[in-house]
Amino acid sequence: MTDDPGLHGAETDRTYARAGFGAKVPRGDRPALVVVDLTRGFTEPDFPSGADLSTEVAAAGELVRTAHASGVPVIYTAISYAPSEVDSIAWLRKAPGMRSLLDGSEEVALDPRLERRDSDQLIVKKGASAFHGTGLAALLSALHVDTVVVCGATTSGCVRATAVDSVQSGFDTLVVGEACGDRAQGPHDAALFDLQAKYADVVPLAEGRSVLAPERPARIAFTGNERLLMPAALADLEATSVWVRSGDLRLHLLDYGPDHATPLVILPGITSPAVTMDFVARELTDLVRPLVLDLRGRGLSDDGPPDGYDLGSYATDVEAVLDELGLQQPILLGHSMGARIAAQVAVSGRHALGGLILVDPPMSGPDRPYPTTLATFLSQLEQARRGTDADEVATHWPTWPRREQELRARWLASCSPAAIAGTHAGFESEQFLPLWTKLTLPTTLLFGTQSPVVTETDVAELDRSNPRHRLIGVAGAGHMVFWDQPSAALRALRALLPAQ
Repeated sequence: MTDDPGLHGAETDRTYARAGFGAKVPRGDRPALVVVDLTRGFTEPDFPSGADLSTEVAAAGELVRTAHASGVPVIYTAISYAPSEVDSIAWLRKAPGMRSLLDGSEEVALDPRLERRDSDQLIVKKGASAFHGTGLAALLSALHVDTVVVCGATTSGCVRATAVDSVQSGFDTLVVGEACGDRAQGPHDAALFDLQAKYADVVPLAEGRSVLAPERPARIAFTGNERLLMPAALADLEATSVWVRSGDLRLHLLDYGPDHATPLVILPGITSPAVTMDFVARELTDLVRPLVLDLRGRGLSDDGPPDGYDLGSYATDVEAVLDELGLQQPILLGHSMGARIAAQVAVSGRHALGGLILVDPPMSGPDRPYPTTLATFLSQLEQARRGTDADEVATHWPTWPRREQELRARWLASCSPAAIAGTHAGFESEQFLPLWTKLTLPTTLLFGTQSPVVTETDVAELDRSNPRHRLIGVAGAGHMVFWDQPSAALRALRALLPAQ
C-alpha cells in the first residue's frame, strides 16, 4: 500500500505535520466578514488587473447575505489611489498594472453583484493588507469581533496579506476558499495551502456560512453590571470596562474608581469615544470616581436606531447608567453634545444629581447653524476609516497633545455615521438655552474664550437668562477646551470638584 499523496504530496504533508502546522482555528461567537477588493478592476476580465471572478463573487454574495441576515458586521475593502500618489508608492513600481485603480474610476467601484448596505463599512487602502495603514483593527475591536471571516481577491495577494495581518492583530481567522479568486490557479492553490498551514483555517462555503449563520449569536447578551476584560485597544488604560443596558442597547463605560468616591459621569462630544477623555479622567481620581460613557453609536457601545440620536434618547441612556450602577448624587460633566445631554438629564428631574459641569455646549439651533458642517464631520470620519494617523489628525488639530492626536486617529473610526448625522441634526433643531433657563441645581459652565460654539455674545445671554450659575472662561481655548488648553482646563475643572 502506498501513502496517500495528499494535496501537495505525501512528503510535503509529512514535513508540515512534523513542524506542527495546521492546527484548527477556534470559532468564536462574534464574527465579522471582511470582503477583500471585490471591485470591478479585479472581478472583470476587461480591466488590466482583472479576471473573470463571477463564481467567486457569487460565493462571496452568499456570505454577505448570510452576514446581513444574522446582523454580523460586513466590511468591504478597496484599493484606490489619487493621481498624485501613483508615482510615490513603491508597490506600484513593482505592479504598475494597478496604477489605473484611481479614485472615482470604474475599476475601484464595488462589484455591482454584491449588496452593500448603509451599515456596511468600506476600508479604502493603499497596500495589499486591509490592516496596513488603516483603522480596520480598531474597528474590529470596537465591534467586539473575535473571529474574522475573509473572502475576496486576489488569493495570493490581498487576501493572503489581510488574513496574515488579521492573525497578527489577534483575531482567529477563517478564509473561505470558494469565495476567493486569483488570476491563475497555481498562485491561488499555493496561497490557500500556506494560509491553512500557518495562519487560518481554509473552509468551504457551507462552513463559512455556518459561522455567519443567524442561529449563531452575533452579539453577546450582557446583563446589569457585568464587567469584562478590556479589548487590547484599551489595555493600557487604568480603567475597568463596565457594561450596562439601556433598553435593547449595550452601553460601555470606562470606570476609573475608586468606588467610594463621588461619581463623576463624563459625557463626551459628537465624535469622541470614551477613551479620548482618558487624559481628563485619569487626572481626577484623587478627587472623584470618573466614569466615561461611550455614548450610543460610538466606541464600544451599540448603535441606536436611525431616529434614536435625539437628546431624549441620549438622556435615557445616561439615566439607565445611573440606575444600573446605583450611582448616588453623581456629578455630570458633559462636553459639547455631552453638555446638552447632561442638561437634559438634570431638567428631567428623574435623578438626584450632585451638580452639573457643562463644557462649551452647542448654542446652535433652528436659526443658527452649528459652526462645523455635517460634511466636515463625515469627511473626517471617512478619512479615519480610510486609514489615518496622528500626523494627519494634526493638520486639523495642530495644538493638541500628541497622545490625543494618536487616540483620535485610532478611535474616530468607531463612530457611526448615523450617530454623527443624527446628533448634528439635533444641534440645528434642538436648543440649549431653554434647558439652561430651567436648571436649578448647582451648575458651572466652562467655555473656551476663542470658541466659535459659545461666543462672547452667548456668554452674556447665558448670564442674563440664568444668573445663579457660574460661567468660567478658559483662556486661549477653542471649542475643544480640554484638548486646546489641557493644563488650564484641568485646573479649572479640579477646582470645581469635591475632595475625597
